[in-house]
Amino acid sequence: MVITYQGENYFKIQSGDLVVLIDPPNQRSFKGASVIVNTIRPTLAEQPEEGGEAAPFWIDHQGEYEISGIHVYGWTTEWVRDEEHTAYRITVDGIDVAVLGYLAKELDQKIQGTLGGSEILIVPAGGKPFLAQSSIAKIVRQIEPAAIIPGLFTDPKLFLKELGDTKAVPQERFTVKKKDLVPKAMAVQVLAA
Repeated sequence: MVITYQGENYFKIQSGDLVVLIDPPNQRSFKGASVIVNTIRPTLAEQPEEGGEAAPFWIDHQGEYEISGIHVYGWTTEWVRDEEHTAYRITVDGIDVAVLGYLAKELDQKIQGTLGGSEILIVPAGGKPFLAQSSIAKIVRQIEPAAIIPGLFTDPKLFLKELGDTKAVPQERFTVKKKDLVPKAMAVQVLAA
């Protein structure tokens, strides 16, 4: 599995020919995607029109989905004005990736419990207007993933300080196999956009 960061909360998870996009900003990003997962609704990009190339499977709401061996579970975390915010647990290659998205308030304990055991956790790490770095760090410590990937930041230093990891160096991609993940290691993987 390879995870890359494209900025904001836009991530690409790839395993062979399977491609999952998280919060892509526009339709130009959709090429080659198998699944598109949106953590806010209405979404940043419009759903692709039918016809032409095979349209990716579109997810923008809580529920349970299975597409081409990819399992996605979503839970509504909050409503901000007219936007529905959703957290997801995405299973690709037997690796559970939890995505908190644009989280702006404390995560419900029940939802947090369902995300427990996720090997990789993608979190908003930039603070306002999203949840404070200290609150995100608290959620991370309760979920105890093998790897943490920050998103929605301009500078990850405050978030890294909250986790006690000031030496994380941005890398182009995070390439991982399930056997390489150390349970509860909470290793921070800062990805360059």
